[in-house]
Amino acid sequence: MTPLRRRALLAAAGLLPALPGARAADLPALAREAAAEPGELSWYESNPLAALERVAAAFTRAHRVRVRPESVAGGVGIVGRVANEAQAAAGRTADVVSLGGSGILRLNERGLLAPTDWAALGFPREWIGGPALLTAASLYCLVYNRQMVPEAEAPRRWEDLLHPRWRGRIGTWVQMAAFAELAFVWGEARAGQFLEAFLRQEPMLFRSTAPLAQQVAAGEIALGIGIYHTALPPMRRGAPIEVVMLDPTPVSAIWTAAVRGTPRPAGARLFGAWLATAEGARTYEGATSRGHPLMPETDTGARLRGLTLAEWPIERKDEYARIFEAFNARVNAAAAR
Repeated sequence: MTPLRRRALLAAAGLLPALPGARAADLPALAREAAAEPGELSWYESNPLAALERVAAAFTRAHRVRVRPESVAGGVGIVGRVANEAQAAAGRTADVVSLGGSGILRLNERGLLAPTDWAALGFPREWIGGPALLTAASLYCLVYNRQMVPEAEAPRRWEDLLHPRWRGRIGTWVQMAAFAELAFVWGEARAGQFLEAFLRQEPMLFRSTAPLAQQVAAGEIALGIGIYHTALPPMRRGAPIEVVMLDPTPVSAIWTAAVRGTPRPAGARLFGAWLATAEGARTYEGATSRGHPLMPETDTGARLRGLTLAEWPIERKDEYARIFEAFNARVNAAAAR
């Protein structure tokens, strides 16, 4: 069972208290150690630089440790850059990275991440993936146009998407990531059968989930399977769209890890720990619209409360990759908008 799913199920059952992240008593000592380290902390992440700078500034105000963020395109880009820089003559790269589980797995396989005892800082084991700490997530969701779809008719279950009324009126990202993540909870056979039935609905395919949300807002399609943070901008501009978190909810977790050989190990640990506190998680969510999925203090955590979260754990990301590629092969990517 994935750590996210296990944690969500236990919390929904009332068997676990809400955990705000690291114990407050642990961070001041680590902050003093980090402040004594030389230079700035270098952080690689894939969000726009302006958003990362907001997060870095808040961290510096909280702990007086300067962070220099760099926006590196995608998890693959971060893995490649860290690997290339580690092999260079100078051997210097980022001190800390934040990216998806597949990227964390690749970096750890190459011995490029520092072993970190996140449990010693008070984090539950469900938040720990090898050397990395869960700090945020992207959420897959249903996006619908409320002028075209009455609230009472909006799908609430995955099976509702197969109703004949949605044929030719639904859209999805051309990458079948949400369906591949569902396979962890449902099993590959059931997820594959559902995908086949969904494709018979003749969904419009999009190269990105941002234009998908925009086309739902414009009424070109009535609804679509998108990503929550890309639906938020048109919603905030007053577009007539709503989101529904289907159960199970596929997610793509964002993990933070210190890079092996960093001359600022305390700073790297402090920054990762801070991102998983209520203060850090809310700051990151405010800047990127991605919050901590297991922290009710964030909008993301509040929306997911009581739902089963579907994601393959880091150590099984290779299995996810196989299913992902197999599911992608079932769609005509050339037809995507």
